[in-house]
Amino acid sequence: MVRDVWILLLLALTAPLAAQAIGGPVTPDDLRPHIAYLASEELEGRAPDSAGGRKAVHYIAMQWSAAGLQPGAASVVPETVTGTETGSGTETGAGKVTETAGAATSWYQPVAMVTRKPLAGTIQFHGPGGAPIAIADRSLLLSGRDESDRLMRVPMVYVGYGPAAGTPLPDLTGKLALMLADRAEGDARNLADRAAALAAAGAAGVLLIFDPADPVQRLHGIWYRRVTELAARDAQRPMFYGGIEDDAARRLFTAAGDTLAQARLRALADDMQAEPMAITADLTARSEVTRLTSYNVLGRIAGRDPAAGAVLFMAHWDHLGLCRAEGAPQRICSGAVDNASGVAVLIEAAKRLAAAPAPDRDVYFLATTGEEVGLTGARAFAADPPVPLHRIVAAFNLDTVAIGPAGEPVAIIGRGITPIANDVARIALAMGRTMDADDDANAYIRRQDGWALLERGVPTVMVNGAFSDTDRLERFLSGPYHTPADVLTDDTDLSGAAEDAD
Repeated sequence: MVRDVWILLLLALTAPLAAQAIGGPVTPDDLRPHIAYLASEELEGRAPDSAGGRKAVHYIAMQWSAAGLQPGAASVVPETVTGTETGSGTETGAGKVTETAGAATSWYQPVAMVTRKPLAGTIQFHGPGGAPIAIADRSLLLSGRDESDRLMRVPMVYVGYGPAAGTPLPDLTGKLALMLADRAEGDARNLADRAAALAAAGAAGVLLIFDPADPVQRLHGIWYRRVTELAARDAQRPMFYGGIEDDAARRLFTAAGDTLAQARLRALADDMQAEPMAITADLTARSEVTRLTSYNVLGRIAGRDPAAGAVLFMAHWDHLGLCRAEGAPQRICSGAVDNASGVAVLIEAAKRLAAAPAPDRDVYFLATTGEEVGLTGARAFAADPPVPLHRIVAAFNLDTVAIGPAGEPVAIIGRGITPIANDVARIALAMGRTMDADDDANAYIRRQDGWALLERGVPTVMVNGAFSDTDRLERFLSGPYHTPADVLTDDTDLSGAAEDAD
């Protein structure tokens, strides 16, 4: 690390000369054409798996190809995002597919996603002998994996907090697992991970027992919202996923000759497994399900030392698409600041680094899809990176950079969380920038793509002047953010974004 810091400091102190040697500093005029195209009405808001989204990824790949980057994705896309057939070694504009070191590479990393909106779900419980157990619908939540799901007389088992991480799973084939929603002490897994583990054991469904402080009425809106997940992650979910209020769960245990209080005590035992409940359930659910495929764009500059690891620069290209109902005066959420501005910086940084002498390390440039629907593109990259994650020594995310003028202090999202933040601060100071005096920007750490890497241990930061002024940032977030008003105008100040790019 000490060697890396001094190398970075040397580069920082010679930055003006380096900029002149590789085409000069980044200017607002360099960034504006990229933002103008990506946030144009032609691209209709760059929604994943839309015509505008495909034009966006093709544009980014063309820019990097012209700059001399190599394709950086580890997988071959059988046809380009523009729909033109290609094969290995064929070239179709930016859709060039090459063979490198015996492994096919592409500009595009496919990201398969599933969008689901639960519409309705019902459960009818039957006690010993088949007698119905009256549980009001208002005490239940249920969603299904497919558009229409139905199972009858499903045996129920109680699994406490679910099997502990790393322990053998019981055979739950065809069962409805009743699980406590609160987690066991020391278990860091979230509910989705615990439910996925039960589904892997064969469970047809998972029904949560909500904490008494979580009434269904309060959870209803969250449960039935539209959610997008990676298709690989979605495939791990059980056919049915639901929840039941604490009071209703007590009635179920009473009907089975048990008590919820005793069941909670048994869940604390280390050897707690699946307990049959002498209760069956009829389950039905309807959902609106959409399957889509979008793309990350990956470019690469080869380093001189394959053993030195890699550096990653990233920004999300997607936005909300047609975000207003048909007939509205303005339907397009163009996302000029969020995040055409970050992609513009990514493109210009790639151009200059591609023109510079080859670095020691490989440098990857990643334009992600699906950030607006849960960091899905970044998560897809993290699940299938072209280079092992432990070899990425530093990653830098660029998001919403064009909301402040030049001369602002540098805010670091990730300061105090990852050690490279200290190195970044030293470099910024060496370049004459001032540092943000507080860590307020860390409030956004889970709301940006860098989090998908940081949570996997990759040293990742987001560094810019846009997040240093909390009041100005909040004015953007409560104003143009995620609305048709986020557009590029002649008054849009790109001087801060250009300074951050340098």
